[in-house]
Amino acid sequence: MKLKVLALALSLGILSAVGMFVVTVIAMYTGYGTMWTELIANVYPFYDLTWVGVAVGTIGGFIDGFIGGALVSWLYNMFANK
Repeated sequence: MKLKVLALALSLGILSAVGMFVVTVIAMYTGYGTMWTELIANVYPFYDLTWVGVAVGTIGGFIDGFIGGALVSWLYNMFANK
Protein backbone atom coordinates (compact mmCIF):
# COMPACT_ATOMS: atom_id res chain seq x y z
CA MET A 1 0.00 0.00 0.00
CA LYS A 2 1.31 3.43 -0.92
CA LEU A 3 0.49 6.70 0.74
CA LYS A 4 -0.58 9.71 -1.29
CA VAL A 5 2.10 12.30 -0.61
CA LEU A 6 -0.08 15.36 -1.22
CA ALA A 7 -2.97 14.02 0.87
CA LEU A 8 -0.80 13.36 3.92
CA ALA A 9 1.10 16.61 3.49
CA LEU A 10 -2.11 18.65 3.36
CA SER A 11 -3.62 16.74 6.28
CA LEU A 12 -0.65 17.33 8.56
CA GLY A 13 -0.29 20.91 7.36
CA ILE A 14 -3.90 21.73 8.19
CA LEU A 15 -3.76 19.91 11.53
CA SER A 16 -0.59 21.73 12.50
CA ALA A 17 -1.98 25.12 11.43
CA VAL A 18 -5.18 24.61 13.43
CA GLY A 19 -3.15 23.53 16.45
CA MET A 20 -0.94 26.61 16.29
CA PHE A 21 -3.99 28.84 15.90
CA VAL A 22 -5.82 27.33 18.86
CA VAL A 23 -2.79 27.34 21.18
CA THR A 24 -1.98 30.95 20.36
CA VAL A 25 -5.53 32.24 20.80
CA ILE A 26 -5.93 30.36 24.09
CA ALA A 27 -2.64 31.79 25.33
CA MET A 28 -3.67 35.29 24.27
CA TYR A 29 -6.93 35.27 26.20
CA THR A 30 -6.25 33.01 29.18
CA GLY A 31 -2.49 32.98 29.66
CA TYR A 32 -2.58 29.18 29.55
CA GLY A 33 0.22 27.67 27.45
CA THR A 34 2.50 30.69 27.48
CA MET A 35 5.56 28.49 28.06
CA TRP A 36 4.67 26.60 24.88
CA THR A 37 4.24 29.84 22.95
CA GLU A 38 7.66 31.01 24.16
CA LEU A 39 9.12 27.85 22.66
CA ILE A 40 7.30 28.50 19.39
CA ALA A 41 8.62 32.08 19.38
CA ASN A 42 12.16 30.66 19.33
CA VAL A 43 11.38 28.88 16.05
CA TYR A 44 9.30 31.52 14.24
CA PRO A 45 10.97 34.96 14.27
CA PHE A 46 7.84 37.18 14.10
CA TYR A 47 5.63 35.04 16.33
CA ASP A 48 4.13 36.58 19.47
CA LEU A 49 0.80 36.74 21.28
CA THR A 50 -0.88 39.15 18.89
CA TRP A 51 -3.13 38.63 15.87
CA VAL A 52 -0.09 39.05 13.64
CA GLY A 53 1.55 36.32 15.71
CA VAL A 54 -1.51 34.14 15.20
CA ALA A 55 -1.14 34.55 11.43
CA VAL A 56 2.60 33.88 11.53
CA GLY A 57 2.11 30.78 13.69
CA THR A 58 -0.73 29.46 11.57
CA ILE A 59 1.15 29.91 8.30
CA GLY A 60 4.39 28.58 9.75
CA GLY A 61 2.60 25.61 11.28
CA PHE A 62 0.99 24.78 7.96
CA ILE A 63 4.30 24.96 6.10
CA ASP A 64 6.11 22.83 8.68
CA GLY A 65 3.29 20.28 8.83
CA PHE A 66 3.07 20.14 5.04
CA ILE A 67 6.80 19.54 4.64
CA GLY A 68 6.82 17.00 7.48
CA GLY A 69 3.85 15.12 6.02
CA ALA A 70 5.40 15.08 2.56
CA LEU A 71 8.69 13.74 3.93
CA VAL A 72 7.02 11.07 6.05
CA SER A 73 4.85 9.80 3.20
CA TRP A 74 7.72 9.93 0.71
CA LEU A 75 9.99 7.96 3.04
CA TYR A 76 7.22 5.47 3.83
CA ASN A 77 6.58 4.88 0.13
CA MET A 78 10.30 4.52 -0.52
CA PHE A 79 10.75 1.88 2.19
CA ALA A 80 7.44 0.12 1.43
CA ASN A 81 8.62 -0.57 -2.13
CA LYS A 82 11.68 -2.50 -0.93
